[in-house]
Amino acid sequence: MSRRDIVIEEATPTAVSPFGDFIGVDPALPVFAAWPGVSVLGPTPINIGQGGELLHVRMQAGIFPYRVPLLERHFKHPQTYLSANGRPFVMVLGAATKDGLPDIAQLRAFVFRDGAGIVMKAGVWHEFPVALVDDTRFTVILSAESHINELAAPAHPADARGPDLERFDLSGRSEVFLRF
Repeated sequence: MSRRDIVIEEATPTAVSPFGDFIGVDPALPVFAAWPGVSVLGPTPINIGQGGELLHVRMQAGIFPYRVPLLERHFKHPQTYLSANGRPFVMVLGAATKDGLPDIAQLRAFVFRDGAGIVMKAGVWHEFPVALVDDTRFTVILSAESHINELAAPAHPADARGPDLERFDLSGRSEVFLRF
């Protein structure tokens, strides 16, 4: 009988690349987007075979104000948000609608704790995750198609449309606040 001792290695993007895609915090990634309280790092492509591609994006957030400034949806593909450091966060979610506008009266907000997260169904309206603790980090997985060709819609400065994206700026249209 032979024996082999395997030395345990630290999982890093480079170390696991021969076996798959690393999901987690990667301090080497550049910031590619930012707004007050949030930095978005990456994206890193994830090949899903058959010509498909997902993107792995990392987000770092401070505590957001409890006002919901915009809602967006990805109507062709699901999107995933996970806490990368186990800190709690809130997601504002709304059912998919047919007319292209979110139903503000039907929005709900959920707190995710202990590293939990969500794989949202295609078409679900959502806001970016709301951090409840400073330096909350997120792993976001979405289709590459939802992240490209974002086009400004002329009706409102923060409105946008893309191959798998609709975004509506709520300012001047509706005020939505979170209550705990």
